Amino acid sequence: MKESWANGASTRSRWKREATLPRRVSLSAAFLVLALGVGHGIAKARGQASLPAAGNSGAPSPRYLDPSALQLSPNGRWLYVVCQNADTLLVVDTRTQQVVERVPVGRRPEGIALSPRGKTLYVSNEWSDTVSEIDTATLRTVRTLRVGSGPVGLTTDRAGKFLYAANTLGDDVSIIDLSSGKEVKRLSAGHFPEYVALSQDGKRVYVSNLLAQLAPPDDPPTSEVTVIDTAKQEVVDRVMVPGTIELRRIAQVPPAEGGYFLIPFLQPHNLIPLIQIRQDWYVSHGMAVVQPAKRAGGKARVVEILLDDVDRDYADNFGAVVTPDGREALVTASGANLVSVIDVAKLNRLLSRVPANDPGVLADRLDSARKFVVRRIPTGREPVAVVVSPDGRTAYIANRTDDSVTVIDLRTLQATSTIDLAGRETITARRRGQQLFFNARFSNQGQLACATCHPHQGFENGLAWSLETPELGRDVVENKTLLAIKDISPYKWNGANPNLATQDGPRTAMYIFRSQGFGATEVRDLVSFVQSLRLPPNPHVGPGGNLNERQELGRKIFFRDKTNDGRTIPLNERCYFCHPPQTHYTLRVVVNVGTSTSLDTNQGFKIPQLDSIYMRPPYLHNGEALTLEEIWTKYNPDDKHGVTSDMNKVQLNDLIEFLKTM
Repeated sequence: MKESWANGASTRSRWKREATLPRRVSLSAAFLVLALGVGHGIAKARGQASLPAAGNSGAPSPRYLDPSALQLSPNGRWLYVVCQNADTLLVVDTRTQQVVERVPVGRRPEGIALSPRGKTLYVSNEWSDTVSEIDTATLRTVRTLRVGSGPVGLTTDRAGKFLYAANTLGDDVSIIDLSSGKEVKRLSAGHFPEYVALSQDGKRVYVSNLLAQLAPPDDPPTSEVTVIDTAKQEVVDRVMVPGTIELRRIAQVPPAEGGYFLIPFLQPHNLIPLIQIRQDWYVSHGMAVVQPAKRAGGKARVVEILLDDVDRDYADNFGAVVTPDGREALVTASGANLVSVIDVAKLNRLLSRVPANDPGVLADRLDSARKFVVRRIPTGREPVAVVVSPDGRTAYIANRTDDSVTVIDLRTLQATSTIDLAGRETITARRRGQQLFFNARFSNQGQLACATCHPHQGFENGLAWSLETPELGRDVVENKTLLAIKDISPYKWNGANPNLATQDGPRTAMYIFRSQGFGATEVRDLVSFVQSLRLPPNPHVGPGGNLNERQELGRKIFFRDKTNDGRTIPLNERCYFCHPPQTHYTLRVVVNVGTSTSLDTNQGFKIPQLDSIYMRPPYLHNGEALTLEEIWTKYNPDDKHGVTSDMNKVQLNDLIEFLKTM
């Protein structure tokens, strides 16, 4: 919030040296921006009005389906397909492989569950904070259930009396009494819970969390699997999976074959300098084998196993399923456009050799997959979900950026057909860019795609990374969001990239992918997609954009010009000076506020945008502030980052409540 002009330089001259906007910005222009920001009212000030997406002028773009979740009817006749981008549930006849029904649901549907008797479908609507309850006989929505913020994964209990919904933005799980349709409990989960699974004995619900627990930037990440007792409706265990993020869909091996759970993950070696990508050691992809505790009060055991080969990575493992007989497991690699088929008996032999006192012995072994992966089967683009027919003969895989389903014969382990969900598509530049965003083939050995570090279609992964730098190990920076960044150039923390074409082209090829990278046309397509990425609805904003009492008090603090004792705050030390509302709460310049560390080559950093800051911890350029409160209570003792030392705790909390509405 405050610019520190070093060496006695005047404000104007220092501004000119630090500014990195595409065109020179004067102080008078900055004042104009501020005047517009303060004067246009709070609804616009919080940035709730969506910016036009790229390419929205002229003829409307086709609305793609983006199938994201699958469910089969108990007899295997009907395949239910959740279409994330079309707010629709499709019903496919598996005999004819044709779409026979389209059912409208809420905004951005993500997950699906089927009642134990198969009479009711539940579809989570992430951007509506609801679950659509659908009668499978009539295919009509009979109720809309309210849950927490950003629901994704769903499951019922064994009796079908309660529904569990993982709320990504709330970091919690809603429990819905299906007799009344009301939420009866909300349990704390890990960070960004996405997928849930009911154990085969019905006693536990397992929840995988996409992002790691918040920790100092120099600590390796640790992810959580939250375990809920269905009888007590309480969290009974929080299983830690060290060194991982992006835990995805959950599958259980039958008790006769071990009864453990398979959960795909990403291993980010984010504290190793990026140059290590040439040695195939910057990210790894695999799965956690979670073996439940054998007795009450015991601890679950976790064995981490990689699915990568020595000379080839299979990026962004996502969907997982085990055949009914427990002989095979399937794990989709959404960045590699294939599914890995696992021989469970061979996997069990490998697991039997893991020492009881060293469950992490396989975590870094790149020679493990060849011992139990028996086939890699090509799919369509970005395979994200997989289900198996009740007879165990057929697998269906949803290809999100192809609007298709790959059908695999599990007796021959061959793809036999492709179900076209949308008919012939007109492929736009944005669609091609979306396909590129999720494709890892452009990086060295297929290690990572754009989506690897920006999961959930553009979020940041909450980690600090050691990127390109003159000295290895320096300049660790926190990953940044890609949502709503169309108009906030320049890019990077040091503001070195003037536009997204530079950011996604030469910079990505040279420093991130360590490869030839994207061609010129591909860069244009990718930029078109990135510019279209939108923020989710903000759960902290009231109906009609109105503020509650605490948020209104925080707004006054954000726009204040005097301290508590009446002293005038210099303009360049006020919150809204560096974070003007009309430009996504960033003045779009690089400034030195004196908060760099001894490990930073750069002294100045680009002022970050504050849109939806509530969902983007950690904070500051290196991710050292784990909460919004820490920005000022721990890392602003000298008022370098805005004048906050005069505030009491109540005022600071009010300011934070207002920031959450942005």
